[in-house]
Amino acid sequence: MVKKIGRLSRNEKNEIYEEIHDFIDQFKKSNKTAEKKLNKLVNCPNYFGREFIASYLAKSPIANKLKSVMKKLLDSKEYPVRATALFFFYNYYASQPEKMIDIVSEYFDSIKWEAENIIDIFWKSNQKLMKKNMLKWIESPDERKRSLSFHGLENLCYHDPQFVLEFIEKIIDDESIEVQKKITHTIIQVARVKPAIVYPYIREWLVDADEKRQKTIWVSMTKLVNSLHGLGAKERSKDFVMLTKETIKNWKFEKNRKISKMGSQLSELLYSKKKYR
Repeated sequence: MVKKIGRLSRNEKNEIYEEIHDFIDQFKKSNKTAEKKLNKLVNCPNYFGREFIASYLAKSPIANKLKSVMKKLLDSKEYPVRATALFFFYNYYASQPEKMIDIVSEYFDSIKWEAENIIDIFWKSNQKLMKKNMLKWIESPDERKRSLSFHGLENLCYHDPQFVLEFIEKIIDDESIEVQKKITHTIIQVARVKPAIVYPYIREWLVDADEKRQKTIWVSMTKLVNSLHGLGAKERSKDFVMLTKETIKNWKFEKNRKISKMGSQLSELLYSKKKYR
């Protein structure tokens, strides 16, 4: 019996392996008889088990014939079944990631956990593809889809912060609270590693900011200031510490009222934290 949580043991893998081969043998003889066994097989309670089953089936001799059956299972009432089916296509379309993005685009909300993992993997391995598609996703009327477009975007913070910031700029005034949370999280992530690039962008966003955008920037900046103190403070880079303080100091003396006001408020927060540490 496969446990619900945790990586598979050798015995559990062997157990699943035998079930897969029993199914494949039945499938070759009778598709209808095998379909019941398939439903039981893919309804695996273990995340790693679902990955294992899907990967094996997608590379099996019957993979092409299974494709239409697995497509139906993406709409199953059982979450593990939908998740295994999604992983099947992830492996089946390993050399055609654009097709996998189309499937994730359709089923992201009904198979959320696995969809997030696939998106995260694609941000690491297929960045050109993700840039093109996620820029479409942020224009979706579905706020959950717009929010999900940010998942894994921080993987670009080190080597392509420009794209990350331009991505944020396109959606910074989004009405969704969930999207705003993703925006602030991403601003914080990229600012910690590339402050010299990020702070000029934030300043420009603040110049013509309405009240909602000011709040987004304030939340991001206060978290960045707070990260200079307490747990993890010693791990912050010297550039981040120096440029954060320098930015706040310069903002205080800006002619633009929105910038100078935020600079003063951040300065008060920064040095009151120092005083009472």
